[in-house]
Amino acid sequence: MYSRKYIIILIYIILILLIFLNKPSIMFDHNGNIKHFGYSNDNDMLKSLLSIEIVIPIVVILSYIIYLSIQLIT
Repeated sequence: MYSRKYIIILIYIILILLIFLNKPSIMFDHNGNIKHFGYSNDNDMLKSLLSIEIVIPIVVILSYIIYLSIQLIT
């Protein structure tokens, strides 16, 4: 059987790949560049309150919760 950490890393990579393939407009601009964290539009830098720096720790926690729920079902 596979180790817990390998399965969690696999789930994490899949979720991050889905985010980068979909490129949601709240985290990316129309050219596909990553928006930075913030709420103002200074110096022609697009900013967003939900940037990739905020989403990555959430995805880590979410991948662990997904693993625990799968383990609970089986």
